[in-house]
Amino acid sequence: MIDISPTLAFLVIGSDGQVGSSLVELLASRAIPYYPLSSEAAFNHEQLTAFLQQHGDVRFIVNTLFEEPAEGLETDYAQWHAVAGTLAEHAHGHDQILLQLSSAMVYSGNTSRAYKESDLPDATSDFGRAMQQIESATAEINPKTISLRVGWLFSDQVGNFLTYLVGAAISQETLSFSGKLRGCPTDSQAVAKVILAMAEQLDCGVDEPPLWGIYHYVDSDACSMHTFAKTVITVVKSMTEVRVETIGEGDSPEMIDAVLEPENYELNCKKILSTFGIKQRPWRRSVHEVLKKKFSSH
Repeated sequence: MIDISPTLAFLVIGSDGQVGSSLVELLASRAIPYYPLSSEAAFNHEQLTAFLQQHGDVRFIVNTLFEEPAEGLETDYAQWHAVAGTLAEHAHGHDQILLQLSSAMVYSGNTSRAYKESDLPDATSDFGRAMQQIESATAEINPKTISLRVGWLFSDQVGNFLTYLVGAAISQETLSFSGKLRGCPTDSQAVAKVILAMAEQLDCGVDEPPLWGIYHYVDSDACSMHTFAKTVITVVKSMTEVRVETIGEGDSPEMIDAVLEPENYELNCKKILSTFGIKQRPWRRSVHEVLKKKFSSH
């Protein structure tokens, strides 16, 4: 039986999201103590503060709330800032470590190379600007904060681009996706494993060099949205009946992922490799595993 550190325990904020639910599943499988709080409860100030006060001795707070909103969804970013501030203040007051999700969208995408952590954020979207501001504010409040920037998240949960593709392939004959939008598809389960791996090393009490700050993690092999869509639909075809016959490449204004100019959200992950020894996992392998799990459960 593997011994578990007595201080390795987690508050999982947003436990019903893609990464939050993956982290809860991982911690449960490892018999690591955790206390989940749903997104709805986290955005209720009274419930959030009561939860934090109840578990003030838990060493790690993991904020997985702030995933990129679906297209056209109204988002109260002021509320995001308030929740992030509450978590950072509580972590600082109770000497807790805060790990929080951020996003490649803190960048504009106006580059042809992979972004490094040292590149200055220059977000153009409301979501990206919110994440940029939350990163800065929480680090200032609580020095023991790690912000983990991730790529295009996917899982078997309803509402992300992968499950949209599955539904579209089954119901539509012709689909078209952008060849100009480039990024890194990233499995939420891989992100959960990264968070746990970082926490296990932080739990060892290494103080020099300081490990706090910003890190990038995305699954390996950056691609266009068109390439990702073709790969997903090919896997779906091997598992179930589909209607789709044509997967085109284009950038008409009606497309969900249409962009006027090339945008690149690839992230360089050398820092997390050199600091924590965490290697990237191929997203293609993860797509097959996620879809296999999805269809076997049905």
